[in-house]
Amino acid sequence: MDIISRKSGPRREDEQAKRHINQNWGTIEKLADQISGGRYSADKVRRAAPAPQASGKIIIDQAARAAPDEAKPYLRISVNGRVVVADLNSGRQLDFLGQLKRVGGVMRFVIATRENGFFSPLDDETFALIGDLADTAITADFSKKDLEQELKTRLKLA
Repeated sequence: MDIISRKSGPRREDEQAKRHINQNWGTIEKLADQISGGRYSADKVRRAAPAPQASGKIIIDQAARAAPDEAKPYLRISVNGRVVVADLNSGRQLDFLGQLKRVGGVMRFVIATRENGFFSPLDDETFALIGDLADTAITADFSKKDLEQELKTRLKLA
């Protein structure tokens, strides 16, 4: 009687395949990244990183947010010629008034209106205050500083 039993351990073909895969693993990873557009390595890194664990006390501040400071508007003419009213506390733009543009070789103050190609036009109240300054030429007689002072006065920012 012959007893046929399984050999203990993996088959010889399986060992050869495993060794072949291990020897060519770099090439396999490159191909996987190329096929997946880099997602293979990104997923591998994401899975390898341990999840953050809380240590010690966890403090959650449920107090109401502090009220933002009252806006302190000021006039700003930027280097690129944008004329805006901004908040001194946060630095955020409150209102876009227009832009200094060179038209026909002369620097002019172009007010923000739809007709001038601006997406966000001035409101009617502000336009009533500064509308007559539209297309004012910036020259030696009426400089950028003079325009700034005139806008501050009309908008009551000074």
